[in-house]
Amino acid sequence: MSQKSEIQFEDNYHYSYSLTENNFLVIDTQDKMDKVYSIIHKKNGGQRLAPIPTVNDEETFIIIKPSLKNANDVSVEKVTFSNETLYIKVKEFNNPNVDAKNRKSPNIILKLLKKIPAKKIITQY
Repeated sequence: MSQKSEIQFEDNYHYSYSLTENNFLVIDTQDKMDKVYSIIHKKNGGQRLAPIPTVNDEETFIIIKPSLKNANDVSVEKVTFSNETLYIKVKEFNNPNVDAKNRKSPNIILKLLKKIPAKKIITQY
């Protein structure tokens, strides 16, 4: 049985609209990142455009869509990795910046501060 290693991460942003059709997306090329940010730029309309992060060999970007149960948002508590599987521990909370009645799963962009060959992502509450 292999050990789970904890991964340092940055919780970059929570979006209230879909950035991918899947439950998660590993952004491992600049082309994928550009496509994700083209959706963000279209949805944000006339506001200042968010800078597009650069994909490199030292970090991994992922998008997760944790389902909501009793709150309108989640915070990412911990990220661990074992056997090509990324485990993301989240905690629900009521975000004052999001409509209280909103039950749409947030699309969360995480920057993992390590290159991870994740094949599967499991969100844990």
